[in-house]
Amino acid sequence: MDFFALTAIVVAFYVALIFLDFTFKSCSHYPYLMLIQKTGLSVGPFQLRWYTTSLNRLILKMSFWHPKFQTSWFTFGSWITICLIIPSICLVIVSSAQLCKKIFTVPTSEPSSNQQDTFLEPIVPGINLPMSDLSYYVFALMFSTVFHELGHALAAIREDMHVEGVGLMFILILPVAYVHLDDITSLPSSKQLRVMSAGVWHNIVQALMAYLVLWLLPYMLFPFFTVGHGVMTTQINQKSGVNGQGGLVTGDVITQLGNCDVHDFDSWIDCLNHTKTSVDSGFCLSPEFVQHHDETKPVHYVDEYIINCCDPNSKTNLCFEYIESLSNPQELPNHSCLNVRKVIERSTSPCDADNQCSSAHCYYPAIRKNHKLVVIKREKKNEVLFLGQPTELQYISVTQYVPKTDYLPNSIPESIEKFCKYLIMFAGGLAVINVIPCFYFDGEKISRVLVNTILKEHVEYLSVRLAISICLTIFGSLILIIYMILGFWSLIKIIN
Repeated sequence: MDFFALTAIVVAFYVALIFLDFTFKSCSHYPYLMLIQKTGLSVGPFQLRWYTTSLNRLILKMSFWHPKFQTSWFTFGSWITICLIIPSICLVIVSSAQLCKKIFTVPTSEPSSNQQDTFLEPIVPGINLPMSDLSYYVFALMFSTVFHELGHALAAIREDMHVEGVGLMFILILPVAYVHLDDITSLPSSKQLRVMSAGVWHNIVQALMAYLVLWLLPYMLFPFFTVGHGVMTTQINQKSGVNGQGGLVTGDVITQLGNCDVHDFDSWIDCLNHTKTSVDSGFCLSPEFVQHHDETKPVHYVDEYIINCCDPNSKTNLCFEYIESLSNPQELPNHSCLNVRKVIERSTSPCDADNQCSSAHCYYPAIRKNHKLVVIKREKKNEVLFLGQPTELQYISVTQYVPKTDYLPNSIPESIEKFCKYLIMFAGGLAVINVIPCFYFDGEKISRVLVNTILKEHVEYLSVRLAISICLTIFGSLILIIYMILGFWSLIKIIN
């Protein structure tokens, strides 16, 4: 399912929902009206809203847990939030510049090695987010926005404010939580800051906790999974070229890729990059081995550059070219057809010149220029021999968590990792965006209180201080608008 299919399904769902809602209400359908009244559900243009007061008592009880600690907690959070304002503005400006550069830079065939990813970028399912991760996307965003509003509600009750109710709204597929509070402007400035910064502070803590879980996950799962002894294949795409008979299967533990040792996911990525950029190496073979296993056929050119000296129907043999040493020339055939697996088993060491082989000779596989012969070593299984473009190996999905037992699903570590990564992404993003002075965001109210408090002794008139805060809010709103335009422009370029 791609972006357009998802959009069509969501739009069709809301159109049907609005039609049914209008029909039942116009007919005064009593069961439907009672259902809406009891559940607090309401339907709007491409949005589904749920509002309730049944959680007020629970939130009130939570606000009385360790009251002194909570007061200190939200006070410290207000200071952290204030310190985050300027870095967040700078981060959005830098991200906008990166998006602008990405939009107007002509793409090259090969990505630049020093190219950096954008710090902040809109994420849309089906475009720059895999559709398979849609559930993680929705739940992580819902958890982030609920935790954000819970911070506002707890801080407000701690300042003797009344919480009228809480709710959850879906705008298309985006979940947004909200809380109804009394007018906050009657409170002192310090109390206003504690209430208004509580949501951002909770998102910061949420992102840090998710990062901590992600960092401690190998130790938490140690009784059931091992880390650092290879990577396990979880999915093998047909484009990889290593599936099928004699290739990799799901559950294989890869310990070595070519001459590169694989320990965890990071080393797997490093080995993939090394395989793509490294120069082909040959195999040191003894003359006796070549003489006894040579199955050379009449040499012929496959194309302008590739020579084949094996039976075209053979799937186990490959043509090898002898690299003669200038210091120690030998009268040996230029090409020999040898069994690839036996070559790897009997090779004494890799080589790139004959003088590197002790009492042996260096043989290179005669393959296409952009192809490589890669030996993939597996735990408790024979090696897999891959012949093709190294980029095909990127279609192998792996995990660094190798199960010790069959009692737990292998997908548990990957699911926890994905959820924590999306939680860091959304909680951190909500904290950064919300703290910027922008209309209808927390940053608007925070900046207004800060300007009024800081300039109270220097600017006599309240209207002037209010005008200054409005100018800051306009500036922050323009920054966010420009960032959003550039972000969605870059996504449109990806679609096209």
